[in-house]
Amino acid sequence: MIVKIPSEYDDLNLFVNTKHEEDALCWLWAFPSIFPWPRQVVWLYTPVVGNTRWPGDLWGIDSEGDLLIIEAKQCKRRDDPFVDFVRFHNPFREELFASHWQLKWKKHFLAEISFPNGWSERPLGKTDGILPRSNKRKHLRRWPSLCQKIDDQIRNRQYDQKVKRYLQIRDQRHNPEPYYLALMIETHQNHPILTNVAKKSALALQTITKDNHVGSIAIHCRRISSEKGVIEARVIDW
Repeated sequence: MIVKIPSEYDDLNLFVNTKHEEDALCWLWAFPSIFPWPRQVVWLYTPVVGNTRWPGDLWGIDSEGDLLIIEAKQCKRRDDPFVDFVRFHNPFREELFASHWQLKWKKHFLAEISFPNGWSERPLGKTDGILPRSNKRKHLRRWPSLCQKIDDQIRNRQYDQKVKRYLQIRDQRHNPEPYYLALMIETHQNHPILTNVAKKSALALQTITKDNHVGSIAIHCRRISSEKGVIEARVIDW
């Protein structure tokens, strides 16, 4: 999947020179169609409380009611994106139930749209929301035009309707096992996508979930001209 980045999305250098995993999460919020998935996906929530309560950096749901839990890592850091999922997985965890998200998503969504835009600083202690918001939302603030695109999407009635419909489908399907996905940011393409340690954790995760519910996706941004670039995401084998 490829998305072209026109010049109106602020400074192209900030796309190409990605410094943090949360930058790539902003790309997915702005361009959900770039995510290589066979069904339509809407994003629900970006956790900010570490890996004890909420493993994964981005939660989404697809049109068949399947949850997608995404852990973002940079290839050059050689981190293991699956190890926290191995500790987290339990089919009876409340976070995997549609009823949990019907309440949690609504609370955080209403908090998100109560402010005029996604990049403005919130008052001290007002941290609720669904968009990437660590470090006082500095990653969103890098790209005001991109953030405006995200704002337009989540404030569109269709977003609200899709989330509610997909969660209802999940409930009707009795909350099937989620998909655990690694989002590997390729800041330097000479680095291996996954280390042997990460592959070992992925195999361990497969033994306690369905085989096809563990996957990896690589994403990177590259310049194609002085004023244009592309963001590309692809499924990777391991």
